[in-house]
Amino acid sequence: MNLTNRLIWFLQISDLHLSVFHDWERVTELKEFCELTLDTIKPSAVLASGDLTDAKKKDGIGSTQYEGEWLAYHNVLTSGKVSEKTKWLDIRGNHDSFDVNNLESPKNFYRKYSEQGQSHPRSYKYKVTNHAGMSLNMIAVDACLDPGPKRPFNFIGNLDEPEILQLQSLANNTKDPIVWFGHYPTSCIFTSGSKTVRSIIGENPMSVVYLCGHLHTLGGLVPQMYTMQNEGFAELELADWKDGRAFRLIAFDQGSFSFIDIRHGQWPIILVTNPKIPWLTIRNMETEEDRKANIKYIRILAFSVDPIKHVLVKIDKEYKWRNCSHVEGSPLYIIEWNYNAYSSGLHTLNVRVEDIQGRKHEINHPFSLDNSKPGLKLFSQWPLNVYFPDVLLMMFVIASLANLLPLIVYRFISKCTKYRIIYNAKLSLIKRYSRKMILLSSVNRIFYTLLLFYIYLCIGPWAVGELVTDLIGWVFPWGIYVKGKLIQDSFIYAYGFGQILTFQLPLNCILSHRLDKRMQSLPNTQYTFVTSPYIYVDMIFFFLIIWQIVCCLWFFGAYGWIATIFGPLKTWSIFIALWLWNETRRITINEIRYATGVMEKLNTN
Repeated sequence: MNLTNRLIWFLQISDLHLSVFHDWERVTELKEFCELTLDTIKPSAVLASGDLTDAKKKDGIGSTQYEGEWLAYHNVLTSGKVSEKTKWLDIRGNHDSFDVNNLESPKNFYRKYSEQGQSHPRSYKYKVTNHAGMSLNMIAVDACLDPGPKRPFNFIGNLDEPEILQLQSLANNTKDPIVWFGHYPTSCIFTSGSKTVRSIIGENPMSVVYLCGHLHTLGGLVPQMYTMQNEGFAELELADWKDGRAFRLIAFDQGSFSFIDIRHGQWPIILVTNPKIPWLTIRNMETEEDRKANIKYIRILAFSVDPIKHVLVKIDKEYKWRNCSHVEGSPLYIIEWNYNAYSSGLHTLNVRVEDIQGRKHEINHPFSLDNSKPGLKLFSQWPLNVYFPDVLLMMFVIASLANLLPLIVYRFISKCTKYRIIYNAKLSLIKRYSRKMILLSSVNRIFYTLLLFYIYLCIGPWAVGELVTDLIGWVFPWGIYVKGKLIQDSFIYAYGFGQILTFQLPLNCILSHRLDKRMQSLPNTQYTFVTSPYIYVDMIFFFLIIWQIVCCLWFFGAYGWIATIFGPLKTWSIFIALWLWNETRRITINEIRYATGVMEKLNTN
C-alpha cells in the first residue's frame, strides 16, 4: 500500500488587509510567504478567506477601494508565481466590498486583480486532487453585501435566496469530502427564510469543515476560536495576517482531518495526522483500509526550509524518544505503535523535529482512541456558536426598552398615584432613582420631547446620505435602503445599542439629576460657579456632548456631510440634548411642583 495515496494537505490565510497607508510589511512578508513558505510546504491549494485589502482611508475612519492595494496583492501573487506552485483560491471579505455598488462596478477590483474573481465573481467550487486520484471539494462562500456600503455599516454577511440556491447546487452530487471556506463565521451571516448557512453546510453528508476569518480572534481575547457545530461539521476561525501573520496548515490523511495554526517564520512546522485531535469528531470518512493503517502507524507531517534531520516521538511520560521513518518523496514521517496500549482515556503524543541547520520545534498533541474528549474552552466556542444577528437585535431591543419604559412607567405613577416626593439622605438607591424619574417624566415639555425622540430612534431613519459613492441610502434600525433594495446588516443594531448606552441613557440620568437638584434648592438663591449644586452634573453633560461631537466627526469621516447633517441618531441628538439641558436650567421650582402635583417640598428625617 502506498502510504501517501490518501494524503492531501493545503493552507489557509485570512485577513491580509494590504494597505497603501499602513504597515507595508504585510505585503513584503506575504511575498515571502508566497515564495519561501509555498516552495517549502508545496500545498495542493491555498485558501485566502477574505479581507485581501484594507480599503480604509489614511485616517482609519473612511473607506473606499484603492487600486494600489489590489495591485500590491496581484503583484505579490504574480512575482511569487503562485499559479505555478499551487491553486490559489481567494474570496472577498467585507473590506473588499466597501463602497462597491455592484459586482460590475469599476471599484470591484476583486474581479480584476484576484486569482478567482474573473471566473467566479461570487461563490464557487474547486476540486483538488492528489497524485493518486484522491479528491476534495473546496466550496467558497461569498456572503458580502450587494451593494457594499462603506464602513461601519458593513460587518455582518448576508446570503439571499439565489445565493443559497447556488451554494446548495455547488454541494450537490458529490462523493468527495467538502471543505467550505468563506470570510464570515457562520455566526455572522444573516439569511432570510428557514435556511441558515449552518443548515446548508450540515445537510450535506460530505461536509467536513468550514474555515473562516473576520473576527481577528476578537482582538486577541480568543486566540484559538474553534467549535463543533450541532449540524455535524467543525468550524475554525483563523487569526489574521494583518497583525498576527498567521496561517493554517490543514491535511486530510487516511480519512482523518487535522490542522495546526502557525505564525509566519516559525520553522520547523509539525502536523500530527494520526492519532486524531480528540475533540474534532468530524463525520467518519475512514475506509477499512484507512482504519488498519491508522492502527499500525503514527503519522506526522514535518516541513522546514532546510532538510529535516530527525522527527522524534514519545507518548505520555515515556522516557525514551523514538525516531520516525521518512516516507520518500513526501513530508510524511511514520512510526509503528502499540495502538491497544492507548485504547482508553486521554493521552499526549510529544513530537520533536530538528532540521540540519539546528532549527528545533516541539509540540504536545493530545489524543484519544475511545472518544474521550478534552473540553473545549467555552470562551473559544461562543463567538462561533451564537447567531450575532439575533444577539445584536436582542441587545438593541433591551437597550430601547431600558430607555423608554422608565419614562412611561414613572409618568403613569406620577399621574395615577399619590406619590410623595421625599428627600432623605437615608433613602435607598432605588427610591432616589424613582424620585428623579418622577421629576423627569412629569415636566411635559421634557417628557414628550424625550418620548417622541426615543420612539423615533426605534423606527428611524437614523441617517440619510451617500452610504455608497454616488448612491444615497437610508439607514434604518433593521437595514439600509439603497438602490431600491433593503440591505440587512445586523451591525446597525450594535450601532444603535452603543448610541443608547453611551448617550441616551446617560442623558436621562443627567436631566433627572439636574431637576432633582433644582427641586432641592431654595428659591431665589444666588450661587457662584464654585458653590453651584449643578457644577458636577453640568461638567458630565459637557463631556457627554463632546463625546457625541466626536461620534459625529467619525460619522462624517465615514459617510460625509450629507449623512452627518441629515443624521437624527447622532447630529440631531446633540441639539435636542442641548435644548433639554437648557430647559432644566431655566425651569423654576414652582413649575416642577405644579407638574408633579407637589405644592410643598417634603422633608422627612
